[in-house]
Amino acid sequence: METRRLRTIQQPSHIERLLEALVSRAKSVTKDGYQIRDPSALAPQLQALHNPGHSGGTSLAAGSNSFETCLFTCEMSLPRSRERGVPVLLVNRYGENGELQDAGSWTSDPEGKWQRCAD
Repeated sequence: METRRLRTIQQPSHIERLLEALVSRAKSVTKDGYQIRDPSALAPQLQALHNPGHSGGTSLAAGSNSFETCLFTCEMSLPRSRERGVPVLLVNRYGENGELQDAGSWTSDPEGKWQRCAD
């Protein structure tokens, strides 16, 4: 994948949209879940993980349902994206107490179906 295109995709707003699509389409939040858009509505442990001044391209999405709230952070891996020819997101999922519950690389196919990469 060409570097200029990857740099454009790497912009925080684009990465946020990719992460939101991943969270919703990969069923990372239960069906009755909803997205939290205001970081101040998160528990203090999750707010501490949100760093809007970070320049490394990290984006976040938060979801909640009747039972739990979770936070997803991600950044795009330029080397893996070049290698695969599609954007590859490095995604972390945190539970409501701020503990890391899962981490992995994800990519989508042309139809928008997200799949975890075999690392």
